[in-house]
Amino acid sequence: MTLDTTANKDLFVDWVKQQNPDILALQEVNKFTQLTLETMARRYNHPYAVLLKEKGFPVALTSKYPIVNVQKVLDNMHHGFIRADIAGFNVLVVHLSPHKYWKRHEEIEVILQTATTQANQHKTIIMGDFNAISIADGDFYANGKILEKYVDMGKRYAYHDNLIDGKLDFGVHEKIVNQGYIDIFKLKHPTYDFTRPTLKTADEGRNASSRIDFIYVSKKMKSKVLESAIIKDAFTNYYSDHYPVMMVLKR
Repeated sequence: MTLDTTANKDLFVDWVKQQNPDILALQEVNKFTQLTLETMARRYNHPYAVLLKEKGFPVALTSKYPIVNVQKVLDNMHHGFIRADIAGFNVLVVHLSPHKYWKRHEEIEVILQTATTQANQHKTIIMGDFNAISIADGDFYANGKILEKYVDMGKRYAYHDNLIDGKLDFGVHEKIVNQGYIDIFKLKHPTYDFTRPTLKTADEGRNASSRIDFIYVSKKMKSKVLESAIIKDAFTNYYSDHYPVMMVLKR
């Protein structure tokens, strides 16, 4: 929320109050400390908060319910992830490497292994910025625009390695789906056509619409998903560089 220049992120806090989530996963919580995150979260009625780290591009997790058995995983990760138990759910907040497809593959293996070794693995939620596209949206990418964008980025920045032999990489999400996890947005919106981008960039001339922010749930939770949405409103249109994803679960 870089564009929210209010001293205490007042606009963001007001927006979260309107959404009234039980659990909130955050990305790139830059320049926050554990204390400042806790202070902000209390203002939107989340007395519990966990920050992955205080440098770089940390993820964070806030909740109305106690966040317990917290694991902060940084080893072998570009940004890292948080795993915790909240109200009986096995919750993972992730942010995969933005630059290299092979690193994302390594990271998702660690994430999936961490998820499946928990006692409550059948109530798993994996959410965040995967920096990877899904074959579930393959028809939308058939026009070649996203491939063109990745080719261009690779030419502009030597550290970008997001294509496999010049082709799009769907492998990260294939690994997740092969483990039995459900993409909650596609579950409720199987024909969504990205009439507006779900990922925004300042460089509009090179922007190609893509979906890289996901919420997955374990297979046994499929019937519990009541609603899902990509939230596009006046606030997110201006203040966020990605559109947030939400879901409603039946307890």
